[in-house]
Amino acid sequence: MAKAGKTGQPARTGATGQGSGTASGGSSAPARKKTTNPFRFLGEVRQEGRKVTWTSRGETIVSSIFVLVLSVIAAIFFFGVDSLIGLIVNFLLGLGA
Repeated sequence: MAKAGKTGQPARTGATGQGSGTASGGSSAPARKKTTNPFRFLGEVRQEGRKVTWTSRGETIVSSIFVLVLSVIAAIFFFGVDSLIGLIVNFLLGLGA
């Protein structure tokens, strides 16, 4: 016999198809989602938007320039490494010819 659940009733699980079919042992009826009024939802979105700490224009410009500079540096680095590896491979392939 299966162990009793928190309610004191025996759990009905097994290969016979008995039980609720859910992992939590809840009722077999699907849970209804709580409906939200669209206007209430938009009000809540505005409230959350007010809580956000937005960056200043200066911080955004400095961060964008920083990203662009680092992207150029990374591109130059990878171009150099790729060229070096290409020269090495061409040299090694030229030895066999």
